[in-house]
Amino acid sequence: MGEQGTEQREAVSRKIVLIDLENMLFGKHESSDDATSSQSEQILSLAEARRPGDQLIVGCNPQLVFLARELFPSAQIVTGKGKDGADLALLAMIDPHHAAHRFSELCIVSGDHAFTDLAREARKAGLGVRVVAPHAGLSRTLRLQATTSVFLPESLRGPLVPPSELAA
Repeated sequence: MGEQGTEQREAVSRKIVLIDLENMLFGKHESSDDATSSQSEQILSLAEARRPGDQLIVGCNPQLVFLARELFPSAQIVTGKGKDGADLALLAMIDPHHAAHRFSELCIVSGDHAFTDLAREARKAGLGVRVVAPHAGLSRTLRLQATTSVFLPESLRGPLVPPSELAA
């Protein structure tokens, strides 16, 4: 099969996951104490992102960097300020045609319509596109571009809290 065949086999089992943290916080820009870090585990479970080769990228505003690092310790964190700042930072991180050579699926953990063009281009490049989003917060245009849509359970509506705050 050769070296190229090995790379293709590995790509089949790899996923790139973009997490719009503010979207998962339902628009909040800071953390709170009334939820558990199991929410981040649920998000990764719904994204089916549990393999060592999966790449996680979390986008957030600068106020949420420490929360993002605690909730998703293996993720690359990108930030952006202002309206759609985190979305734009995430979008700048991925070229769907390049990603198609390294991954089998793009998972967008956000319901934001800003990811619609990325989802469309990823599908054209041959990637599966999974969208994980709040039911009421999933853009119709993004849903139509997804190969699979998974809705967050209502139990995730509370804010995410890092493990260190739970122990206090």
